[in-house]
Amino acid sequence: MSLGMLIKFHREKKELTQEELGRGICSVTHISKIERGITQYSSEITSMISDKLGIHLENELESLHEYERMLDQWHDSMIMQQNSEMDRLKTEIEKHPLFLIHSIKNKYTLLHARYLLHQGDLARANKLLAKMNFERKELNTYECNLLHHLLGMAKILSGNFKEALEYLLKINERDYHNQEFYHQIAISYLNLQLKVKAYYYSELALEHFRRTSNYKKVIDAETIKLISEGRNELWDFEELVARYQRLIAQCEMINEKTKKASLLSNLAYEYAFREENNKAADFYKKTLELLQANPRSPVYLNNLIGYIYCSLQNDIADTDLDLAELIEKGKHLSKLIEDHSSFMFFQMLNLLEKKEMGAYYEFIEKNIIPMLEKSGKIHQLRTYEKTMYQHYMEIGNHLKALEYANRLIKD
Repeated sequence: MSLGMLIKFHREKKELTQEELGRGICSVTHISKIERGITQYSSEITSMISDKLGIHLENELESLHEYERMLDQWHDSMIMQQNSEMDRLKTEIEKHPLFLIHSIKNKYTLLHARYLLHQGDLARANKLLAKMNFERKELNTYECNLLHHLLGMAKILSGNFKEALEYLLKINERDYHNQEFYHQIAISYLNLQLKVKAYYYSELALEHFRRTSNYKKVIDAETIKLISEGRNELWDFEELVARYQRLIAQCEMINEKTKKASLLSNLAYEYAFREENNKAADFYKKTLELLQANPRSPVYLNNLIGYIYCSLQNDIADTDLDLAELIEKGKHLSKLIEDHSSFMFFQMLNLLEKKEMGAYYEFIEKNIIPMLEKSGKIHQLRTYEKTMYQHYMEIGNHLKALEYANRLIKD
C-alpha cells in the first residue's frame, strides 16, 4: 500500500481539499499524483504533509500493514475453522482506526461475506457478494479470485452446483494461493454425480489440507472421498458404515459437532438410499439435535426435510414429533432465510403428510423436478424421476412411465 492512499484517507477525514492540503507545499496536480501513487516525492514533502495532517505517516503506514495482516489472519482463522479466533479478530478489525479506508474495505467486505457464510447467514452474505460483484472493477486480482471462491461457496449452500462450478473454475491458482477451493469443486462435482472428478479434486484438497496442517478440513476431504465411493450397489455397505463411524469418532475426539452432524447426515442419506427409512430418520434426528443452535440455515433445513420425508415413509404415529408442525416450522424458516428451494420441498411434504397423493405427484412433476434440473442436483433429480416412474406404473399410465424410464436411461 502506498503512502498516498493514507494521505488521501487523512485528508478526507479532516475535510481538506487537495488544494488546501498542497497550499505552501506543492501543486494540486502533484498532490493528486501522490495520492494515486504515480509519482515520486521527497522526504521533505512527506514531512510537511504529515505536519499539516497532524499525523506521522511512517507510523500510519506500519499501522496499515498491521491491519492488512489482521485481515489475512482473519481469513486464515475461517479457513482453519477456528470459531473463537475468527470472532475475536472480527471485533479487533472493526475497531481499528484505519477500518474505513475504502481501498482495503473491499477485502474486509469479502471476508465479512465469508464470515456470514460460515455463520449460515446466506441471505446477508449474498447481498454483500452481489455488491462486490457489481463493483468488481475496483477489486485487485487476488480479490477477484476471492470473490469467485465465495460466490461458488454461496451457490453450493443454496444448492446450485452448476453455477458454483462456473465461479470456482474461474479461479487462477497462480494468483490465489488458497487451494481450499479444490474442496468446493469436489463438492460441486459430487452433487452433479461426476464422481471421478469429485474424487480427483477431493484428493487435491486432501493433499493441501494435510500440507497446511488443517486437520478439520482433512475430515471434510475424507468425507467427500467417502461419499464418492458410496451409494453404489457394488460397495460393501457395512464397510462404508464402519468408515463413517471412524470419522465420526475423530470428530468427537476434537469436539467438532458441525462435522459430526455432516457425517451423520450423509449416513442418514445412505440409509435412505437403501430405503431403510427408520434408520435414516434416526440419523437425521441426531443431526438436527446437533444443528439446533442454528436452525436458520440451509443445512438445518435440508436435514429437517430428510427427517420428515423418511418419517412419512413409515407410520406417522411412530414418530414422537408432530410432523405437520415441523413442516410449518420448515416453511417459516425457509422464508426467513429466503431459501426458495427448501420452501418448495416443505410444500411438497405438506401434501404428502395430508395424504393428498394426486396433488403430491403433480407438485413433484411441475415444481420439484424442474427445480432440480435447473440447479443441477442430479442425484435428487434421479430419485424423483424414479418416484414418478413408479407412480405412473402403479396407475397404469404406461406412456408417462416410459417417458420417465427413458429419462433415467438417458441420465
